[in-house]
Amino acid sequence: MTKPIAPLLAIDDLHVTFRRRQSKEVRAVDGVSLSVGRGETIGIVGESGCGKSVTSLAVLGLLGDRGVEVSGAVRFEDEELLSLPEGRREHIRGRQIAMIFQDPMSSLNPVLTVGRQITEVLERHFDTPPRVARREAMTLLERVGISDSERRVDDYPHQLSGGMRQRAMIAMALACQPKLLIADEP
Repeated sequence: MTKPIAPLLAIDDLHVTFRRRQSKEVRAVDGVSLSVGRGETIGIVGESGCGKSVTSLAVLGLLGDRGVEVSGAVRFEDEELLSLPEGRREHIRGRQIAMIFQDPMSSLNPVLTVGRQITEVLERHFDTPPRVARREAMTLLERVGISDSERRVDDYPHQLSGGMRQRAMIAMALACQPKLLIADEP
């Protein structure tokens, strides 16, 4: 008998509550459970404010700990993400799980070129030499439909159109060839 294949990501009974000093708590996520298999694409659909983005941020451990309570289980491959130390989470984030954020203008660093933001990911996770990382950044920009990548790699986010900024975010998310890609309002 063959062992069943475990999902790449399994979320079980995820709850996220925001606590504020002067007002009552806000339950942003209330008991979400889902799984994503290798090679599988799923979509989470819901009205604005229903917790789609908060669910994604909780998976990646990007909600912080001040005034936020996260419970349940989030399992990626063989690791329980919610209980991991931050250093281990940082290793997984970007390299194995990447996220394309909803608003590229507030997600991209305005004082770094788009190319630098892409090369930083490669240098940090793979110790890629800067010259090689720059070539890979240009290739990624071309892959996502940004032509003249040799010039655009040195552009700052404000020099790109909204669509180009979104594609630059996609290039950054794809840089490490993650096993799981989370797209917030793709």
